Amino acid sequence: MKQINSGIAGVALVTGASSGIGRALADELARLNYRVYAAARSLPDYFADPAAETVSGSGSLRPIRLDVTDEAAVREAFNQIIAAEGRLDCLIEAAGYGLAGSVEDTASSEARSQLETNFFGAIHILPQALAQMRRQKHGIIVFLGSVAGFLPIPFQAYYSASKAALTALSLALAEEVRPWGIRCLLVQPGDTQTGFTHSRVMAQAAGQTDYADRCGRSINRMAADEMRGTPAEVTARLVARQMLRRRPPLVYTPGGLYKLASVLIRILPLGLSRRIIGLMYAR
Repeated sequence: MKQINSGIAGVALVTGASSGIGRALADELARLNYRVYAAARSLPDYFADPAAETVSGSGSLRPIRLDVTDEAAVREAFNQIIAAEGRLDCLIEAAGYGLAGSVEDTASSEARSQLETNFFGAIHILPQALAQMRRQKHGIIVFLGSVAGFLPIPFQAYYSASKAALTALSLALAEEVRPWGIRCLLVQPGDTQTGFTHSRVMAQAAGQTDYADRCGRSINRMAADEMRGTPAEVTARLVARQMLRRRPPLVYTPGGLYKLASVLIRILPLGLSRRIIGLMYAR
């Protein structure tokens, strides 16, 4: 990653920065002397109130109130950042939430909302960010995917689909932008201790059909695994170390168990791997 000559290591924009891995990454980059624009719907807005900025050494956090599903608002926020900084070195796409319930019980409007946030929310800012990074001839875009992107989870099919879509997007985009020195990093975390567990959204019909008991057991198992998972701050430090390498990897899966899973899924027969997931999350 190139350094800039203003006393800071670079300028970063992090979406989904009010909690979880997004918040932890924003904090970590500020600690590493980045000026971080931390974006989320629930945050105050630095451009309306500069006193909302917090400073950490040479780095700082500048909160931005932003709904990533509002494409016009995303464009405006990006323009404000570039007007203030003249550059963008890191874009971290961490906004998202989890939708649970059987496919049959999930309304199309609920599925659409999941994709609007987790996938389209990520792509709304991409054209502007890529154009800026091409002019600079460097930059990195980090997509927060999930183990569920390559290991789809029963009763979280639409969440898994949204992360699989990010996986395809990141890998394809990486080859398009490589000539301009732009790098893409897909992060595939597994179980992580965050507020994501308690903010998971259930499909409205999920508790009223023949799937209810199995769905409930699946989500309870997933929630228990997440609460025993890696702290978000630990994951953020690992991810920051990878993204700031001179040659970041295309894909990074934190944690030995999940690295092993990403290898085994390519080796094991599909029926066997799905049977294992079924025993864990679809009994």
